[in-house]
Amino acid sequence: MKAMITLVCSLLLVFGGLGAAQAGSVNTLVISEVLYDPAGGDDQREWIELFNGTAGVIDLAEWSIGWGGSAYSYGTLQLDGTIDPAAYFIVGGPTSDLSNSSPSYSLAFDISPDLQNSGTIADGIALFHTLASSITNTTVPFFSVIYGGANSSSLIDHTGSVGAVDVGDAPSGQSIEFLGDGWVINPSPNPGSGSLSTVPVPSAIWMLASGLFGLVGIKRKSKTE
Repeated sequence: MKAMITLVCSLLLVFGGLGAAQAGSVNTLVISEVLYDPAGGDDQREWIELFNGTAGVIDLAEWSIGWGGSAYSYGTLQLDGTIDPAAYFIVGGPTSDLSNSSPSYSLAFDISPDLQNSGTIADGIALFHTLASSITNTTVPFFSVIYGGANSSSLIDHTGSVGAVDVGDAPSGQSIEFLGDGWVINPSPNPGSGSLSTVPVPSAIWMLASGLFGLVGIKRKSKTE
């Protein structure tokens, strides 16, 4: 019986891993796009987009975002609301017009101080699974993006180590976008949409797993009779 359960779990892990390898697929909450240097000025026009790659609704009450050049605690914001599976969530603004690609905000919030516009020295934005009030210079992020030049300020990534630069500095009016297997500069920001998707476990594997677990249940029942 133990061997059968182990087989089922192994199949789910193997085929789930194959799904995770597909470009554009994610299985967690991520920062998916950022417009940190809108055309015509940053104030009240910047935004950060999240994507929920899980199969369940995520309550954002215990999640927060931090940003800065020397540390993510330079600026912080407390998230609020929920995000459905395979859905996007945009925080920022509250201005929404052609200068910042007309986002529809899930959480209208004046990002202040403004997000860093980078340059020869990299800046970063990070997602934390903790309250904004708890973010310090040493808090390890859940997910992060380091953008621009050299990471001479030693911003850390989700491992707690100094992170590599994920993407270059986006020109004014362009965003940086996460594609699941890396970051790119997007000349045409697309808030609320993109190429990301959740990681699917093939239906055939779920059917096989259900059948095997059913057999385990029958075997247990027969032993008790």
